[in-house]
Amino acid sequence: MSHPMPNRFIPAEFLTTHHYIFGQLRVTQSGLMGMLSDVSSSYLEMTEASLALIYKPDKVVNYAPLLNMVRSRVVAVCLGKRDYLGMQGVIRTGYQRLYPYPVQITTASYDITGTLDWTARLEFMAVMSDGTNDFLLINGARLTSPLFPALHLEAPVILVNRTYIETMVVQPKVEG
Repeated sequence: MSHPMPNRFIPAEFLTTHHYIFGQLRVTQSGLMGMLSDVSSSYLEMTEASLALIYKPDKVVNYAPLLNMVRSRVVAVCLGKRDYLGMQGVIRTGYQRLYPYPVQITTASYDITGTLDWTARLEFMAVMSDGTNDFLLINGARLTSPLFPALHLEAPVILVNRTYIETMVVQPKVEG
């Protein structure tokens, strides 16, 4: 007899091209990274969701006890704790040393700055095509929107959907 995988809820903030959505995301034991790379499902389920437009992120335009969203339309996910990623977000295969690279990433609507941990020399082509998950993990991250200055988010972890990335700049490392 198989038992269904238990669900838990994690607080998360999602950004699409037009909306800022925050609430409780239902995740399985594989955590958020497991859900974002799951090929058998293309949607996410959020409870107690508040929906705001990105040009006025502090003005909630709708509240939903249950909100479903298409995973591929999510541009970025902000998390308050790295633990919410699940084991797939923490463990990489094999014995690989991660090197921190301070980066600035731009999408059509957002600028994201933070640290990308990578296993080798950072090459844009490798970053954009490595692995099966569409989301890159940026640590100690800050998200802003040049067109909408009211939108400013800082989080220990921001996941960025690679399919929305327009540019990536590796910042010089600051000594000290």
